[in-house]
Amino acid sequence: MRHRFLCILGVSIMFFGSFLLAQAQEEDETPQAGFIAPLAGEALQGTVVITGTTAAEGFEAWNLSFAYVDDTTVTWFLLDEGRSSVEEGVITQWNTTKITDGKYHLRLVLDLNDGETLVFIVPNLRVRNYSPIETSTPTLTPTRDPASASATPTPTLTPVPPTPTPLPSNPVEISDNDFTNALSRGGITVLVLFLIVGLYTSIRRTLR
Repeated sequence: MRHRFLCILGVSIMFFGSFLLAQAQEEDETPQAGFIAPLAGEALQGTVVITGTTAAEGFEAWNLSFAYVDDTTVTWFLLDEGRSSVEEGVITQWNTTKITDGKYHLRLVLDLNDGETLVFIVPNLRVRNYSPIETSTPTLTPTRDPASASATPTPTLTPVPPTPTPLPSNPVEISDNDFTNALSRGGITVLVLFLIVGLYTSIRRTLR
C-alpha cells in the first residue's frame, strides 16, 4: 500500500513539473515588446521599415513619434499609431525624405489597459538623404614598412666645366701695324742720322 502511494506521488510530481516547465518555455518564447529595427546610431535613407513587437500584457494601442536630437524643447512629432498588436513584424514605414538630414530619436509608446505606458526609444538615428553617410569604421592611414623603405638617394655632383673668362687686353701688346710704323720711323731716323753725319764730314773736309 505504501509502495503504491509513493508511485502515485512520484508520477504526480513528474506531471506537475513537466507542466511548469512547459509554461516557463512558453513565457520565454513570448516576444519582448520593443524595437527590432532600426538600430541605435544607424544611418537612414529613403523609406525605412520599422519592425518590432507591440504585443504586451494589457496592450491597447501604440504610437510612434520622432524628435530632433538637438531640439532643446524635446518636441515629439507623431509618425504613426494603431490598435493592432504586432509580434516581431512590421510596425510601420517611415519616409525620411520628408524631413531634413540630421540626428533623430525614434520613440514607441505602448498604452496598456491599466493606464500604464511602456516607452521604447532608439537614439541617434542619422537621416542622410541629402548628405554623405559618415564612415563608422575609421580608415587607417597606411604606414610604410621601414624594412621595405628605400634608402634616401644621395645626390651625385656633376662637375660643370668652367666657362673661360677672357683675359683683359695687354696694354703693351704690339700689333702688326704698330711694328711696321715703328720700323719705318726707325729707318727714317737712321737715314737722317747718316745724312747728318755725312754732311758734317763733308763740311769738315771742306774747312781743312
